[in-house]
Amino acid sequence: MGKKSRSTPQKAAPVATPTKEASKEKTSAKSSPKTTTAKLSAKGSSKGSPKTSAKGSPKASPKGSPKASPKASPKTSKTASKEQNFKSRIVHALDQLKKYEERKNEGGDEINLLGGDEELGKYVQLIAVNNTSFTGTKKHFKPKLFDIKHSLFAAWKKASVTMVKDFKILLILKDSDAGKVEADQLVEGLKDAPALEVIVANELKTSYKAYEARRAFLAEFSLVLADDSVITTLPKLLGSKAYNKLETTPIPIRTHSNGQLSLKTIKNKFESIYQNKLPAILPRGTTMNVHLGHFDWLSTEELADNAESIIGQLKEKHSIRSVFVKCADSPAIPLYYNQGVIDEISKAKDQLEKEKSESEPFKEIEIDGVKVNLSQFDSALAEVANPDELKSIFRHKLKRSQPEEGEDQEKKEQGTSSEPKAKKTKA
Repeated sequence: MGKKSRSTPQKAAPVATPTKEASKEKTSAKSSPKTTTAKLSAKGSSKGSPKTSAKGSPKASPKGSPKASPKASPKTSKTASKEQNFKSRIVHALDQLKKYEERKNEGGDEINLLGGDEELGKYVQLIAVNNTSFTGTKKHFKPKLFDIKHSLFAAWKKASVTMVKDFKILLILKDSDAGKVEADQLVEGLKDAPALEVIVANELKTSYKAYEARRAFLAEFSLVLADDSVITTLPKLLGSKAYNKLETTPIPIRTHSNGQLSLKTIKNKFESIYQNKLPAILPRGTTMNVHLGHFDWLSTEELADNAESIIGQLKEKHSIRSVFVKCADSPAIPLYYNQGVIDEISKAKDQLEKEKSESEPFKEIEIDGVKVNLSQFDSALAEVANPDELKSIFRHKLKRSQPEEGEDQEKKEQGTSSEPKAKKTKA
């Protein structure tokens, strides 16, 4: 029976409840009813409500909605707002440029310095100013390819229907690949496919060896692609004049895969450049010009998307100081400037001047009884020159240092002359 009483829970409840009631009765008998009610109310209020209110509602609410929203949304919203503001700034600048060109073209009596062609003024240029040279001392013959969202060449090809010059592409392969690739195979599947001509490098040596023939041939094309294996020999074959224009500067592409000519590789590279790339020539200097397109080819939103993409890529690889957008004969509108880069330039300039002043200390030399401070160059000249001619060589420096000594002598003379007068007055 003892074991059953320990295991069964029915007898545990009656044993526990009477003890509590008995303890309450004892405490009530010893103390007054007022104290018991006060103690019970104090215990109930201190143990019950504060803990439940502190542990329940306040802790549950911060862990739920408030913590999830502040951590996730502010960062994304800030970056999105910055990108949106920058994009809207570019769109606004392009809209103002477009209005400027339209107002200028309305006044037909004004003289156009560019030969009277109104279409030249609608070409949009992006100008980036770098802290240092883009290429250093070496000249780069390979154009820089920027990723863009809207194809410049497709829009150019579409607009060339009403232009004097048609949009045409040239592909130069090496001599061993002659006749292996046809132009129709590369443009197959492209919407509104452009005109394409394929030649080998040997034809530039034979058919277009003459300067006039080569110049007229290259003038037909708006984009030149070349096998990356012959790109280093093209400056001699095409001539230096071809690299003065972006249209005739060859862009290297990969044509082989596993040591063999691959039509798939050529087509992929060709479509990638035609649809998603924009070439630009990297200059030796600090100012770079990128041709964005024409107001009649792309909308301001599309031009702004391409400009924003190019600026972002330039900022990643170069310490860009400022970026502007302009047309051929319009004022430049600023889009971006980096105050940190400008501060670095001023600090570097101050440091250079400080080092220059420290590297050229002055040396004190006595000439005709007068001490003169000479620079490192002047002191070396004084050592080589005839001592009798030093006074005539450094006469200007002697004049600057002599007045100080003359003033000291005048003060001494005035002091000596004033002393006797003071004695006479006392007498």
